[in-house]
Amino acid sequence: MPEETTLRAKRAALYGAVLLGTLATAVPAAAVDEDFRIWENVTAVAKLGSINSSLEKWRLWLESQGRFRDDGAIADLAVGRAGVGYALSDNASVWLGYAHIAVFPEAAKTQHENRIWQQVLLTDKATFGDLTSRTRLEQRFNQNVTPVDWRLRQLVRFSHPLWENAPLSLVIWDEVFVRLNSTTPSTRFGFDQNRGFAGLGYAFSEKARVEIGYMNQLIQSRVVSRREQRFDHRINHILSVSLFLNL
Repeated sequence: MPEETTLRAKRAALYGAVLLGTLATAVPAAAVDEDFRIWENVTAVAKLGSINSSLEKWRLWLESQGRFRDDGAIADLAVGRAGVGYALSDNASVWLGYAHIAVFPEAAKTQHENRIWQQVLLTDKATFGDLTSRTRLEQRFNQNVTPVDWRLRQLVRFSHPLWENAPLSLVIWDEVFVRLNSTTPSTRFGFDQNRGFAGLGYAFSEKARVEIGYMNQLIQSRVVSRREQRFDHRINHILSVSLFLNL
């Protein structure tokens, strides 16, 4: 077997192992609460070399999200994210950015969160499909929460056209969230949540595609007191609609 094929096979096996492992964490022993939600997302990634040839390796990330709870009837939160990236190669890039999150709780004032984020983005084209790994580190600045909340996110994504050169493709991904420290009020370090997605993607062109499907979001809250430690769970069943632009 050629060396390149062997390396691709090893990478595919690694991605598969990670994906299976993270999917396994998405099944809690007992769910306390459930809800149907709708998430909308637009993400644009622009190559700055079109502006100036000296910026050929630089990228710009712009993202906007709207999320709706209670069967999709009530606004839950809004996300705005922006970042700058640098391409290390055709398959690897590093990023630094800022995000603002507005949360709309029931019978309370809007809450605001500011984030600084860094990520490493890896892509690979295997014979059986396209693979993506995204490792993101976040520093979250929340109102009335101390100290700064550090969180690690690991996403693994797989896509494959339904037939040769088809614009329609199968898309599967999973993302695990881990808190790296404890904050006050009582948010403990450790597993935070898991998001698993399965759906279809349609490429209008090389620059635009849409992905629609089902996302399962498991959120775990760890409550610790002098008498007990317990884990509360929420499962959200989400209709996810995302538009991706490569400019």
